[in-house]
Amino acid sequence: MFSKYKKKHTISADISMTPMIDIVFQLLTFFMITSTFIQTSSLNVDLPEAKTSDSIQDQQNTITLYKNGSITWNEQQITLAELPQKLQELAQKDPNTTLIIQGDEGISYGDLIEIMDQARGAGLNKLSLATILKK
Repeated sequence: MFSKYKKKHTISADISMTPMIDIVFQLLTFFMITSTFIQTSSLNVDLPEAKTSDSIQDQQNTITLYKNGSITWNEQQITLAELPQKLQELAQKDPNTTLIIQGDEGISYGDLIEIMDQARGAGLNKLSLATILKK
């Protein structure tokens, strides 16, 4: 008589997916935050190499000087006469911003100093020279 009312106990072997999904999302978030997105210019610039290069994440304010004398501001072609106006606008927006100067290995030292002098004259004091990490 008691055997009629006895309940069957089954063991459930469910695997909870929640902890695994949490870990996958944490890994995804980690790699998204730590990865860098590098914008390369369409013209070829041979940057000088240095053993003590530091990585800069912000590529917003970049001047590129080419061997042929051309200049780009954030990948847009400009003339040397337009440069002071661009620097003034940048200094008015945020005088503490970092200006990155990418100079081809073949440019003259005088051209580089002229650009740096114009940037300081506009009120920009944080200048960074782009290089490639020497291996």
